[in-house]
Amino acid sequence: MSLTLVLPPPDLPTNDFFPDYPTSSSHLNTTPLLTPPSCPSSILASLASQHHTSAYNTLKYGPRGCPIRYVPLSVHLPDHVRDLQARQHVAAATNAWWPCEAAKEPPPLVLGPCGMSTDHFPTLRDQLEAAMQDHIATAPLSSVPLKTSSTHPINISAMIPFELIPLISSHLLLSASGPTLFDIPPSFALDRLTMNQQYDHTILHVPPPPPPSSQMVVTKLRNRSAVSEALRAAISTTVAPAAPTLPTVHANPSTLSLSLTITVALDEKKSPPPAESPFKIGNMFLSSCPGKKVRLHGPVKGRSGVCRDLLADMRRMKDLGVGCIVCCLDDAELEFLGAPWCLYEPAAKAVGISVLRIPAPEGLAPESPASLDGHLTRIINAYTLRGVPILVHCRGGVGRAGVVACCWMLKLGLCAWVSDDASPAALLADGTRRDTLELVEKAIGVARRRRSVKAVETYEQVKFLVDFVEYLRGKHKADI
Repeated sequence: MSLTLVLPPPDLPTNDFFPDYPTSSSHLNTTPLLTPPSCPSSILASLASQHHTSAYNTLKYGPRGCPIRYVPLSVHLPDHVRDLQARQHVAAATNAWWPCEAAKEPPPLVLGPCGMSTDHFPTLRDQLEAAMQDHIATAPLSSVPLKTSSTHPINISAMIPFELIPLISSHLLLSASGPTLFDIPPSFALDRLTMNQQYDHTILHVPPPPPPSSQMVVTKLRNRSAVSEALRAAISTTVAPAAPTLPTVHANPSTLSLSLTITVALDEKKSPPPAESPFKIGNMFLSSCPGKKVRLHGPVKGRSGVCRDLLADMRRMKDLGVGCIVCCLDDAELEFLGAPWCLYEPAAKAVGISVLRIPAPEGLAPESPASLDGHLTRIINAYTLRGVPILVHCRGGVGRAGVVACCWMLKLGLCAWVSDDASPAALLADGTRRDTLELVEKAIGVARRRRSVKAVETYEQVKFLVDFVEYLRGKHKADI
């Protein structure tokens, strides 16, 4: 089911309900805001990729965007949304964590006279005899092209480019005064580093370097005290003077370079401490549902059929070092996509990946900011801080998965944080804090650059990100 663009109800004023606000928060103060108090914020709705003036619809329909104005599902079908949320509450109340136990060594095989296991020898013989007597029907050749796990490996996108992980990790400091886990200089924030660079979203077949040992603990993370002590130790290090060689000047018609060679000897009485392995943050990947099977009878609206292999997709995830999968689908949707939970869970255990289930209906978000924050705290401590990647997926890996990825970045502080200015000038007409909206826009921008321009699809998902930032701010104030 696609929850895209729908016509507004007849009793809603089309011209005033969602005016064409700019999609950049830097221009929000130049447009009069006429949003009725009972209606959702048109500013937040403009950040959804389903909005008629979004970058996604501009690329799809042209500079003027989609001809049909966007109305949030919670406004167009409020009763249907309440039913979905009720079903989501029931699904979220079930077991969420499905850890994977360590694989056990298989028992030794006792081979028979033909070189095969004695336990399976009679069964195999019977199967061969039955196969020889069975009539093989010739299946008609299908003219419908299907995307399989062999022809089209599952598309997995990394939120942090692999080449930027060491750089970002080296500038992370444990937060001392903010609600995020880390403080990072604005120049090294993820949104800024990825703003003007184009990366290939698809991860190559070659897996990245293996993650560090799981024995890495959080105490190795840097804080401001540790950095200050390291600087003082470096300044007070005894250095034996040595006569420097004379500078050598090399001249040519175009350049002039100066090279100076200085030989220093460290005090032999003080041996340098052993170098600790550098901390590297674990990445987050986004993908579509593993084992997805849709449109098997033919293309629909130009989209070809997909018939994926569940175990092959999860093996590809395991090859990338994934330690935990965050599944945003409930049992009914997994069944509809051809990857029922009765097959999904054994496949995850077979490859050695744990599963966290955060079910959310199509077009909506997790149940509450508090519940998602609790889940994120656990996976960050268990995987991200130990350098182990995690992967989140929904049906296509753009809407619900994009929301979880944005909250992961916001909680870690990878997009920096906002000021604590609560003055009336910092509030928009709908009551949303301007700095909160700018921070949410940064996180959404990273998800769209790294995954798809369609990431974070609906107003309800944008509103959840705003509520998540406010929840983190309120939780931090309560702890002080």
